[in-house]
Order: sequence, then structure tokens, then C-alpha cells
Amino acid sequence: MNRPLVLLTAAVSVVGAVSMALAPIVSTVGRDLGTDPAHAVQATAAFGFATMGSALFLAPRADVIGADRALGQALNIQIVGLVLTMLAPGLWWLIGAQALCGIGAGMALPAIYGLAPQMAKPGEESRAVGLVLSGWVLALTAGVAGAGFIAEYLGWRTVYGLFLTLAVAVRIALRLTPIEAARGGAPTSPLTALRVPGIGRGLFAAFTLMLSFYGTYAFLGAHVGDSLGRGSDGAGYVTLVYGAGFGLSLFLDRPLARLPQRLTGTLAFGGLVAVYAGMALSGATYAALLILALCWGIAQHAGLNFVVSRLAALDARQRGAIMGLNSAATYVGVTVGAMVFRGPYEAGGLVASAGMSAVIALAGAVEAALPRRA
Repeated sequence: MNRPLVLLTAAVSVVGAVSMALAPIVSTVGRDLGTDPAHAVQATAAFGFATMGSALFLAPRADVIGADRALGQALNIQIVGLVLTMLAPGLWWLIGAQALCGIGAGMALPAIYGLAPQMAKPGEESRAVGLVLSGWVLALTAGVAGAGFIAEYLGWRTVYGLFLTLAVAVRIALRLTPIEAARGGAPTSPLTALRVPGIGRGLFAAFTLMLSFYGTYAFLGAHVGDSLGRGSDGAGYVTLVYGAGFGLSLFLDRPLARLPQRLTGTLAFGGLVAVYAGMALSGATYAALLILALCWGIAQHAGLNFVVSRLAALDARQRGAIMGLNSAATYVGVTVGAMVFRGPYEAGGLVASAGMSAVIALAGAVEAALPRRA
């Protein structure tokens, strides 16, 4: 067993869960702090903006001090943010604490994605990235489904107390595990990374992947609850099935790694096109939506593995800065997806939003299939 990769997977699980935990429990948090839930959403926005800023301007530090040290510092920052979140007496305190958690996340995820290929045997880099990305399965179940359940019965502060415990455990384990990462490189920045050949197309793939995903995912709960009449528990089952598909895709990483990268990306994005088209055509049936959610998780994991592996391989000397750009593109896609898809969803429901996602994923498939400059 590759212990460093296991710990990196655990780190993704914790950081990912923290990033998604507040959204499903924002009503409970708002009531406890004596504010409107709509105002409490500002803490989620603070987390997102802090993550983008950190990914752009702090993640490149990994190229100089080493991704292992950058990850340790990021977890330290997030631990402090979790302590402050758990103790928050009011809204503005919570906003500041979540911004601190976002700074940690913006440093941590690029460092993790940069470390994964370094911890793998030659030829196993893509599979190592796939294993680390599987940490998002635990993040999804703990951050979305688990957080709501715990907040309902034990309070929202217990949710963050649990995340704090897990973050401290991962930090200690990483401190005790020898991880030697490349360090001592020249200082990098978003500007130097943007000059790397192939970065533009790589970031386009990352953006289309997340824009197509979140544009539909953001309104999935509303569709299941309002249109299908299944309530929040019905949406929770769809999320869990998606997470199961995301995890099952791990078994495809080895055979996909043997294929040419262009073919892998084309298959992943092509699978997403088929899933979104299926949702547009048959998403009004709950049983069909569950089957499609399983396929969605499989295709999304394959697409994410393709995007991260592709970007990580562009320039090892600037991997921190490149992965920071990837995280920034991801959060831009998430933010833009919720805004841009709102009008189509309100006008045409899941048919419109899934149809738009299919078109965007198709653009990603075409880009992946096109030849690249040597």
C-alpha cells in the first residue's frame, strides 16, 4: 500500500468536505446565529472567493518550498479556520472563519494534485491521480449527506468539530510520513504558468468540465424536490448514487491509463455528453435519474482524472502554479454555472439545464479530440 497516496486521498476528503459542508446546512447555521439563511450564504461566497485567490497567488509557493510543505501549511491554516468556525458567535465571525478555510483549501488542493504524480511509480501517474481524486467520494457523502444529518441531530458546530478532528489527524499523519517532494525551484506565478505551452487548452477543459457539471448539479435538488416530488431525501439518494459511480470509476483508471490521452479525454467528455442528453430526455423519471447519476459519477471521475493528469504533466517545475490555475478555473466554473444556468432552469427545468450542459461537454470533447502542438 502506498501510504503517502492514501494520506493524500484522506486530505482531499477532509478539504473537500469542508468546502461543501456549509451549503446544505446554511438554514440551520443562520437560525443558530440569529440571521437570515440568505445572509449566511455570504460565508459560502467568502469561502469560494478566498479559495480562488489563494489558488492563484499562494498555491505557486509549492514550486519553491515543495508541495509537501505547502500542504502542511495549508492544513494548518484550515485547522485554525475550522476552530474559528466552530466557535463563531455571529455572522461576520463565520464569514471570516470560512474565508480562512478557503485560503487553506486554495493552497491544499493544488499541492495534493501536484504531489500525487510524484508519489507514483513511473507510468502509474494517472492511476495515482485517480486514487487521490476518489477522496471526493467521501467528501461528497460526508460534506453533503453526512453534514445535514449530523447538523439536524447534533448541531452544526458538531459538524465542524468532526472536520477539525479529521484535519488534525491527517496533519499529524502527514508529519509522521516521509514525503519528499521537489523543491527549490524558481518562483512561479499565474503569469508564468499562463505561458506554459498547452495551458490554455488544459484550463478550457477544466472549465468546461466543471461548468457543465455544476450548471446541472446546482439545480438537481430543486428538480427532484419540486418537479419529481421526492423531497430532500430523494435528492440525497441521487447524490449518493453519483458518489458511488465516482468511486467505481477508480477501477477504470488502469485501463484508461493505457489509452492515448486524447482518446481518454474524448471518451470521458463523450460520456458526459451522453449523460446530460439522457437527463434532458428522461430526467423526469426518478428511476432513470438514479441510473444516469451512476453513469454521471463514472464519467465525471474519468473527466477530472484526465484534466488533472493533463495539467500536471505540462511543466513539473511550475506544477504548483498550474494546479492553482486549475483550482481557480474550477471555482469560476462552479460560480458561473450557478448564475448562468438559473435562467434556463427556471424557463425549461432540467431539460434546459441538462441540454446546456450537454452542449458545453461536447465542446470539451471536441477540444480533447483535436491534435495538440508538440
